[in-house]
Amino acid sequence: MPKNQSKKAARLYMIDSLRGLAIILMVVYHAFYNVRYIFGNPFQWTVRLYPLQQAACWLFILIGGFSFALSRDNLRRGLLVSACGLALTAVTAVFMPRERIVWGVLSFLGAAMLLAHGARNVLRRVPAEWGIVVSAALFALTRDIQYGYLGFEGRWVAALPARLYEVGWLFPLGFPGPDFWSADYFPLIPWFFLYLCGFFLYRLAQGTPAAQKLLLRRVPGLAELGRHSLLIYLLHQPVIFGLMWIFFRNP
Repeated sequence: MPKNQSKKAARLYMIDSLRGLAIILMVVYHAFYNVRYIFGNPFQWTVRLYPLQQAACWLFILIGGFSFALSRDNLRRGLLVSACGLALTAVTAVFMPRERIVWGVLSFLGAAMLLAHGARNVLRRVPAEWGIVVSAALFALTRDIQYGYLGFEGRWVAALPARLYEVGWLFPLGFPGPDFWSADYFPLIPWFFLYLCGFFLYRLAQGTPAAQKLLLRRVPGLAELGRHSLLIYLLHQPVIFGLMWIFFRNP
C-alpha cells in the first residue's frame, strides 16, 4: 500500500466529525444570540440556548486535548491559534466593542496547547485513569472560579479571596477584575482541566481496540466541516452578522 494511503487510513475521522458537530452547534448558537442580543428581537426562548453553547465549547476543548496527543507540532499550532485569538480580540474591540471578546475560546485553546507542550513530559508520566479522574474533579471544583467561588454551575462550595479579583491582569487564569468584560470568556482555570481530560482520554483509547475502531469511522459532511473548523469559526460570525443586518435592517 502506498505510504500516503496508509496515512489517510490511519486518520481518526471521528475526531473530525465531532469537531464538525461542535462547529454546527456554535454557528446555531451564535445565530440565535445575534437575533436576540445584537438585533434586539424579543425571542425570549433563545436565552435557553446556553446549554447548546456549552456543549459546543466542551466538545471543542475535549477534542483539543485529544488532538494534542496526536499532533507532533503543538508549538506551531499553539502559536497560530493564539494569534487568531488576538486577532479576534482586536477586530471585535474595534468593530463591535459591546461584544468584544477578550480571552475567548481561541485564546484559551492556543494557551492550553502551549502550556501542555511545556508540560508534555510530565503529563505522559501520569497514569491515564488517574489523570482523567483528577482533571475532571478539578474542573468540577473550579468551574465557577470566575465568579469568586469554588463550585460547579452555581453550586458553590467556598469563596475565594477577593484580592485575587482586584489585581486586574489575572483574567487569563480565571480571576477577572471588576472592570473586565468579554462576550466570550474561557480562562485557563477551569478549562485547562477539561482540556487535560481530552488528553488522557486519548491515552485510554490507545489501549482499547473498540475505541480505536470507533475513532476511524467517518460521518460524511461533519468530517469535512471538522477539518476546516478554525477557518469556519473565524468567518462564521461576520457572515451571520452580515446576513442578519440585511434581513433585520429597517427598510
